[in-house]
Amino acid sequence: MKLGENMVSNCDFCDRTKFEERIIAEYNDWYVVASLGQIIGGYTIVIPKAHISCMGALASHHHDNQIESMAKIISKVSCALSLEYCKNNPAVNYPIIMFEHGIIGQSIKHAHLHFLPAIIDLTTIILADFPKAKFRELQHPAHLQELYNERLEPYLLWTVPNGKVMVCWNPPAPSQYLRIIIADILGYPERGNWRNMDPELDKKLWQETVARLKPYFRRRKK
Repeated sequence: MKLGENMVSNCDFCDRTKFEERIIAEYNDWYVVASLGQIIGGYTIVIPKAHISCMGALASHHHDNQIESMAKIISKVSCALSLEYCKNNPAVNYPIIMFEHGIIGQSIKHAHLHFLPAIIDLTTIILADFPKAKFRELQHPAHLQELYNERLEPYLLWTVPNGKVMVCWNPPAPSQYLRIIIADILGYPERGNWRNMDPELDKKLWQETVARLKPYFRRRKK
């Protein structure tokens, strides 16, 4: 593989061949991919093509329109999951959860956003687990990048069912922390650590995720 700008030779997310079968859509600067370790069907990740440590670092590594581009990708993935898995559930404003291990608990040291079609509010659990950490509600799409550039600290990020985005700064979270607590809430604790999941079952689930979501992304690149 020929490496481009800001790419790292030993990074699984810099090497397209490592996840090519799981690609749902590809854009100039982003991949939309069915995650390994499918806790439930529809588990999707959004990966920037450039090698950055976390989404908070996006502004310092990309040209100006990348935060706007990220917001559009988030909206498209959220809409596809809502329509396909939640049937655009009118009971809640945001019938999916998005989260990120911002340099905390990452199993692959390359920024990626997680999306699952599930209505979960993790705030109470995270507050209880890390009572001394600083919490903040994000106010606009570029707010995370602004705060990260000021603090330069690891973080956890997650959405709540009303669509708000929360961030917790520098908590002592273990590896795959958000995955593990989500898997437990959804009744699949054995799927919390993606490395331990049955590979045949996982393949079946991610293949179904790719097949179900691809029709919502009609153009390969933008």
